[in-house]
Amino acid sequence: MTWYSVALSADGTKLAAAAYNGPIYISTNSGVTWTQSGAPTRNWTSVASSADGTKLAASAENDFSNALIYTSTDSGVTWTAASLIDANWRSVVSSADGSKLVAAYNCGQVYVFTH
Repeated sequence: MTWYSVALSADGTKLAAAAYNGPIYISTNSGVTWTQSGAPTRNWTSVASSADGTKLAASAENDFSNALIYTSTDSGVTWTAASLIDANWRSVVSSADGSKLVAAYNCGQVYVFTH
């Protein structure tokens, strides 16, 4: 697997790792063990976490399906596609409380949205 991005909670106990053309894995014990999250397999380019690790966001590059920003509010157990345009998303970052996300795609556009 080719890992593209890793994010962690402020205390370092909750981690998320995104693979290109693969899944997103999560850990709740500082990386000792990992489990595949409920996120679909995509060309993931970035993953972000709130400070407490409960809110996650991940960006996907176009892979012949919708390339969207996906979000989770339960530490990666379930994921929802955000209602953003289909684009080659390159990066997503999160505010500490996870309520605001900023995402950028390869055409130079930056989007700010709440989640």
